[in-house]
Parts: sequence; structure tokens; C-alpha cells
Amino acid sequence: MSKKIGIIAEDLSDIEVISEILGKYISQRDFSVKRFVGNGCGKLKSKCNSWASLLSKSGCDHILLFHDLDRNDEAKLRGDLERKVGKDQFPNSLIVIPIGEMEAWLLTDPAAIKKVFGLPKDPKVPAQPESIDSPKEHLRDVIWKSGKKRYMNTTHNRKIASETSLDRLMICKSYSKLDTYIRESICA
Repeated sequence: MSKKIGIIAEDLSDIEVISEILGKYISQRDFSVKRFVGNGCGKLKSKCNSWASLLSKSGCDHILLFHDLDRNDEAKLRGDLERKVGKDQFPNSLIVIPIGEMEAWLLTDPAAIKKVFGLPKDPKVPAQPESIDSPKEHLRDVIWKSGKKRYMNTTHNRKIASETSLDRLMICKSYSKLDTYIRESICA
């Protein structure tokens, strides 16, 4: 039976990255995604409760909410989001706050970046991608320095995610919570 997974995220490229990641755990034909895109964090914060309600009413088995940490305080941001999309109201939900930005997750696998961009060798990526202040810009710069290729998150994030190893993603503390939820709740 196909699982319906509701995803709420800041932009469409985040939805595409998560869909690619889900496909590493579950066959693409065994799940479908319904989504809401905030086009930034302001609208996401103000609408996430109503969007989660709509996803739940439309039959989503799980609701995943993604909000980049950016320069926010993680405990405060998580508290704000949990008041709107909490386990009491949405028991099969998870709030995921990528440290920095979701692009930090994409910086975990230099072989994936090399393959997507046809680079001559693996680019140098930080050992702890979540320690980077602006992962999206850092990813752009790494790709440019490695092969003079232009990076566009709207085009390339999905492609990098499709090639990224789950083992490499586990470098990121914020990703490990998603991994646990997928394995124990969605795949169970």
C-alpha cells in the first residue's frame, strides 16, 4: 500500500531533496508526496498549522516540516514550530531543522557533487558541513572552484540529493533525526 507523505518546506527544491531522500528508503512507487511550499520562512511559519491540517485531512500518513535554522536559535524556533505542528495535534509528524540550511546535507558527499557536475575530482568539502555559516553559498563556491561550473539550487539540489549516500548524510546531526523517523515510523 502506498504511503502518503505530507511535506511542508521553505521552497520547492527542499521538497525535491526530501522526495529523493525518501526514495532511498522506500520504493518510489510505494509513496506519494503532497506538499506546501512557504517560499521563505515567514509564510511557512504563519501557515504551517493550516497546511498540516489540510495534509492530514487529505489522508497523509505522515507530515514532515522542514525549516532551515539559518541564524535562528534552534530551541526557540523548534518551540515556535511545535506549538503549531505538535505531536499532540499531529502524532505522525516530525519537525526537521537543518543546521544552517538543507544545503549542508548536500555538502556531505563530494562524490555525488563530482558526479552531478562532471568535475575532474572530488571537491573539498568541510568535515562538518553544519558548521558552515552559509551552506548554499559555500556549495556554490566549492563547485565553481572545482570545475568552473555554475550551481543553481533550484536545478541542482535534487540531482545532488539523488546521488548522495545515506551514510554520508548521517554526518549531519539534524539529518539523523529524519533518518530515525523514516526508519522507525514511515518504514515500520
